[in-house]
Amino acid sequence: MLFGKRLEVNFSKHPNITQGPDTHEYMNSNLNRFNCNAAKNYRYCCSPTRIIHVSSLPQDIIEIELASLLVEHGIIFNCKVLEMNGKKQALVQFETEEEATEALVCKHASSLSGSVVHISFSQLLNI
Repeated sequence: MLFGKRLEVNFSKHPNITQGPDTHEYMNSNLNRFNCNAAKNYRYCCSPTRIIHVSSLPQDIIEIELASLLVEHGIIFNCKVLEMNGKKQALVQFETEEEATEALVCKHASSLSGSVVHISFSQLLNI
């Protein structure tokens, strides 16, 4: 579910994409999360979950600031900011998968205090 509607994704029956006025190319975009080090990225792919992983956070971020960025997308059960290898990351647990999915869709590659945040689903069951 996404924005109250069921999203279904299938393989296309068309062998090529015909460019149109509303077609966007994401091959070299910073919105394409699979454009570099693909083997590493595929290892962390998973189905949507209630927990999202947020990386590339500003060094001085605290849980309440991150939660305020994401709360418009649903009820946040838990938010934990972590530091790994000198970089700030966070895990945010929503009430539903749909809320977590909306947060990912709307906030991935958004700016937070000068940093461009990256969001993906977490394979963890709890924070």
